[in-house]
Amino acid sequence: MTDFKGNSFNHSSHSLLGQDFPVSASQPNLSSSQSTFDPYLEKSENFEASIRSSHDSAIPVEDESTISVSHLSNRKRSGSTDRPPDPELASCANTKEISISGQATLPDETPSRRIYVNHIPDEHANLPKQTFPSNKIRTTMYTPLNFVPKNLYNQFKNVANVFFLFLILLQCIPTFAARHPALPFIPLSIILLSTAIKDGFEDYRRSILDNKFNHTITFKLTGWKNVNSSMEHVGPWRRFKKFVSHTLHHNIKSFGNASQCPSYAPSIFYSRRNSRDSYSSNFSLMTAREGIEVLGMGNASHSQNFSVVPKEPLQSSDAHFEPVYRKKIQVGDIVRVRANEAIPADLLILSTENKEGVCYVETKNLDGETNLKDKYSLYSTKECRSELECSSASFWIQSEEPHSDLYNLVGVLKTKVSDNSNQNTEGTSAIKQEPFNMSNIALCGCTLRNSKWIIGLALYTGSETRIQMNRGVTPSKRSRITRELNWTIALNFLLLFLMCIISGILRMVYSARQNSAKVYEFYELSRATASVPVQGIVSIFTCLILFQNLVPISLYITIDIVRTMQSFFIHSDIEMYDENLDYPCSPKSWNISDDLGQIEYVFSDKTGTLTQNVMNFRRTTINGEVYGEAYTDATRGFDKAAGRADSKRLHQIEEDRNEMIKLSKYGNPKTSSFVSSALVKELQSPTEQSEYCKKFLTVLSLCHSVVTDGNGESLVYNSQSPDEEALVKGACNLGFVLKSTKNKRYIVEVLGKRNRFQVLDIIPFTSARKRMSIIIRDRNNEIYLYCKGADSVILNKLAENNSSELIEKTTQDLSLFAAEGFRTLCIAERKLEKNEYLEWKVKFNEANSALHNRNEKIDQVSNLIERDLSLLGGTAIEDKLQEGVPETIDLLSKAGIKLWVLTGDKVETATNIGYSCNLLESGMSIIRIDSTFSEPEEIKDFIQKNLSTEFGLEGSEEEFKTLMQNHDPPSTHYAVVIDGSVLSMVLESEFAYLFVMLCKNCRTVLCCRVSPSQKAAVVSLVKRSLDVTTLAIGDGANDVSMIQQADIGVGIAGLEGQAAAMSSDYAVGQFRFLSRLLLIHGRWNYKRTSQMISNFFYKNVIWTFTLFWYQLFNEFDGNYIFDYTYVMLFNLLFTSFPVIVSGCFDKDVDAEASLKYPHLYKSGILRQEWNKRRFWLSVLDGVYQSMVCFGVALFVFYAGRFVSPTGHQTESIEDIGLFISSPVIFVINTFILINQESLDLISVGTWLFSLIIFWFWTGVYSECLGSNAFHKSTFRVGKTFTFWVVNLLTIVVSLFPRLSTILAQKLFYPREIDLLKVKLKREESLQTEDQASTVENSTAPPSLASSVRDDPSNLSYERSRFSLSLPSSHSVASTKRPQTVA
Repeated sequence: MTDFKGNSFNHSSHSLLGQDFPVSASQPNLSSSQSTFDPYLEKSENFEASIRSSHDSAIPVEDESTISVSHLSNRKRSGSTDRPPDPELASCANTKEISISGQATLPDETPSRRIYVNHIPDEHANLPKQTFPSNKIRTTMYTPLNFVPKNLYNQFKNVANVFFLFLILLQCIPTFAARHPALPFIPLSIILLSTAIKDGFEDYRRSILDNKFNHTITFKLTGWKNVNSSMEHVGPWRRFKKFVSHTLHHNIKSFGNASQCPSYAPSIFYSRRNSRDSYSSNFSLMTAREGIEVLGMGNASHSQNFSVVPKEPLQSSDAHFEPVYRKKIQVGDIVRVRANEAIPADLLILSTENKEGVCYVETKNLDGETNLKDKYSLYSTKECRSELECSSASFWIQSEEPHSDLYNLVGVLKTKVSDNSNQNTEGTSAIKQEPFNMSNIALCGCTLRNSKWIIGLALYTGSETRIQMNRGVTPSKRSRITRELNWTIALNFLLLFLMCIISGILRMVYSARQNSAKVYEFYELSRATASVPVQGIVSIFTCLILFQNLVPISLYITIDIVRTMQSFFIHSDIEMYDENLDYPCSPKSWNISDDLGQIEYVFSDKTGTLTQNVMNFRRTTINGEVYGEAYTDATRGFDKAAGRADSKRLHQIEEDRNEMIKLSKYGNPKTSSFVSSALVKELQSPTEQSEYCKKFLTVLSLCHSVVTDGNGESLVYNSQSPDEEALVKGACNLGFVLKSTKNKRYIVEVLGKRNRFQVLDIIPFTSARKRMSIIIRDRNNEIYLYCKGADSVILNKLAENNSSELIEKTTQDLSLFAAEGFRTLCIAERKLEKNEYLEWKVKFNEANSALHNRNEKIDQVSNLIERDLSLLGGTAIEDKLQEGVPETIDLLSKAGIKLWVLTGDKVETATNIGYSCNLLESGMSIIRIDSTFSEPEEIKDFIQKNLSTEFGLEGSEEEFKTLMQNHDPPSTHYAVVIDGSVLSMVLESEFAYLFVMLCKNCRTVLCCRVSPSQKAAVVSLVKRSLDVTTLAIGDGANDVSMIQQADIGVGIAGLEGQAAAMSSDYAVGQFRFLSRLLLIHGRWNYKRTSQMISNFFYKNVIWTFTLFWYQLFNEFDGNYIFDYTYVMLFNLLFTSFPVIVSGCFDKDVDAEASLKYPHLYKSGILRQEWNKRRFWLSVLDGVYQSMVCFGVALFVFYAGRFVSPTGHQTESIEDIGLFISSPVIFVINTFILINQESLDLISVGTWLFSLIIFWFWTGVYSECLGSNAFHKSTFRVGKTFTFWVVNLLTIVVSLFPRLSTILAQKLFYPREIDLLKVKLKREESLQTEDQASTVENSTAPPSLASSVRDDPSNLSYERSRFSLSLPSSHSVASTKRPQTVA
């Protein structure tokens, strides 16, 4: 939950010019037809950089003929379920200058955000105020003040807690008051207190992370007035809350927890002088009014540029940048961010250290990508480079209301400038404006890289930042068993009320027959209750108290104890410990561990989750010749399936690398991922092919958007695309070293010779274009266009004079690369004439200046020059998978778990990774639903067509309901790949269930170009429509909403930051640990929890019904047959420990077998361990055994009287109660023991301990004088031979049916697990024999990569004298799920 405090802002919520602005983030999306063009422009910032370098850099807008192209990119991003930019807001750039002479009248407008810098225009002074949140973030569920009421509210969502609170209040009435009125309060109080402590501890850990975030140091401009905010008023209530929070925090630290509470004070105390000095050191090399360096061959004019800094001489100012806590930032503040610091809020970039106004940010916490994105400052604010200029600037911002779209934002900067062109009017001024979009915004959560500093204006803070709006509210998750438990307890309520009503009716019958009322031992009736109906009503309530154990109040605390222990075991699993990160598996939510054993759908991010996001240039084809040796994960999978060893191939690669190192004279082949001694030889030979290779590698070092940082050995490459970075590094290692990209002048060292190139234009990559191009001028003043992209695009743009044999050979090579799991690109070139380029440049500038359909116009103009290309070759890049990913996916698939990949990457990238990690296979039919579909009806028809032709389904609701009951693995021949722009229409449509039907019949689903909110929507759709348990796993802040939406959220703590791990239920170091988390711990926890709950209901039923049978012989007077201390200690001491131990330690097979036989996991998917049938069997067991325990003692006492050796009779109610309670306790504990899957020292010791505790208490308490009538009862009863005979007879008769059933089931109807345990036991005995006869005395556990796994459905036991066949009706592979209690 995000907490914020409102601040009043003295400005308008209305617009000046009358554009229609979006009102709120909840505004409905535009029609799907408006987003058919795939707008995910990953390289748009590079394009803007090229425009800046061509004299068109950020010219402020006055009309369409002089519009800036760098700051108004009215583009849409696929995958955005949120509101796209308002076209009318973008159209404000067309508005002419407005002359202002005196007061202007403002038209009525839709409210939008307005932010003023340094002053509020007079005409805006009377407009309504706006309130913005502070920058403080709070993800905790509680505060010190609301913890008690809110936690109690959450706990009383449990029906049992409400019921027992009612019983406690009922016993406060004198008529129903017990002998010990304080005792009923103890159990409920213990349960509420222990649960509150657990919840408080979990929430306190979240608060530590929040405080660490809120108290991060950033630099804010002070000494000037932020006119958007007034002095914040801290009222008495706020003061009281702050006092409580600070006091509590101080007390916790004083109790020795200071190590867990980081110090939030700055490590250095900054003075005003220090702040100025540090600032000056960063800015000393820059003047206040530097312009952007003019490059390229354009001819644009700067005559209409303007600046928000006044032209008159600047006066001195007290403004300075001062270190403050991040939470102190408010909307309208000017903030300075230094290199490698996190962006504290959503900032509009005013100026940067770079002369071109460019900076680079790392967005891994937003979109999961570690590659850098370039951002640009506004042209009109470029001169805001010092404190003095920032405090003198005058302008205001008009932007959209906050929403969650990470990729779209439209706004405009406005300022008044003197109108010198108007000679007739004195004192007139004009409003000039400059539009901006997301390329000018540094979002909160990003990190500044490769730039010394930026200065920005806070547009959105706190809960209104993009990262927070995508994060959502911290959910309160409950496991599926817990949710169904309320319905199970409701059935217990019905049974309880039925017993009470029967008791009340029979009580009235007895009272009417005898016309008298007995005196209750525990519930004294007043004279007013003498009438028969009143006695019946009173009996109902007394029996409600008497039979209250039928509703197990201690069940919840027992479940919490068991789940806490289960979480401890998960945390302690050394096999899930990541040594590189020093990070174990960390459970964050302790109450959903049993859901880990019921997961049917896993939703995974790609970048950083399945892959390492580390690209390696591995193979290439140049002029028809293939170079490079590689052995990828996909190749290894093919060899494994074919039974081939990989050692020989790896040895060949290592030999070739050694040969390459010997031959190389340039580059760094030792660290190169590209291995080819043949290419090194070719580069050193004077052949025609050698010239092709040199040309190709030179193009690789030029055709990109990589930015260099440093020089010499400290040279670092940074790029928005890791593919481009891999290609540049690959060329560098081969001797083609990119030395510098400064000022768009590329310096490339080709085999030791330095060459200079001038970049004229960059045409960026888009998903629609599937290519990028760069136009350069070499040292001979010749102009070349180099283009790289998908082979399907490049090959269609080749000139006719290209060799057909070369095209065919290159196509075959690229197909081979793709089959091996590589990401492929095709490389081509074209030489341009100067006049042709200049003519094209004019058209290109016009396209860039277009306000509407800008992307389409750029694409059209690009096609004019990206033609008649000459083919050079192709490349193969490997996106390295994380360790064990293919094996883990294979294990999960065999366990019946379906994996969907939800990624922000383009379709081609996701598809290649799908092949690498065995999600996609050669020969698989891929159903593609991409941006070519523009209307929802087209998508619906396409899905229905595939359902009909491929799967024989009509798409009816009846078929959908049938599919919900089918949990078979889907067909391995089909996969679905869907683009985010289409997915947004599907999610909002009425035919979303058709999409789910299609995906359910396909083995693999890849959702590409999806936003964080879309990821959450997909998870929600599957979870709701199919009624399945889901798990989401990711590593970045863009995965948080998906993680929170799923039943189980798993965060990977690694390179992408800690946002996902902080918001998850379980945090792990690598994806491969998911197999142990689910197949071992998840399956164990589900079986243990199910068995534990079943045992709990059983033992409470047998105890309660024993009391009920006694009422039949006692005229339902509400009396106990047991001593009251037995009632209080029954769940606390006598029977609780065996239940807890079985829930913590019981297991059918060990961890090794759980991984070796993943099919065992299917019982959790089918929910066979806990369902309505299991519940009623437990109830029937309890009812039968209660009848035996009461009936045997009753029969014995009817048959005769018993006298102890001392002559005391044993016919008192206390003595009879001991005759019954003793075998009941023994039967309950023994029943729990024999139902366990395995017997070990812990379980047997706990069983024995519980019996000892019972007899110890019975012996000690009966000797106390305070035991009243129970005094000496143990002495009297224990010395009678009949007592021990009754115990033995009761135990045998009670447990015989259960023991017989278990034996018959194992012999004649064995379960899959029974057969497997027999096999494992025989294998263990054979292994023991082998160890005794050989020197080898240890075996290695099976690896996840084991290529052969036994099929549990067809087990054969060699060297065995018997065989067991597995009936299909008892196999866990059965696809029919038993009816759940819910």
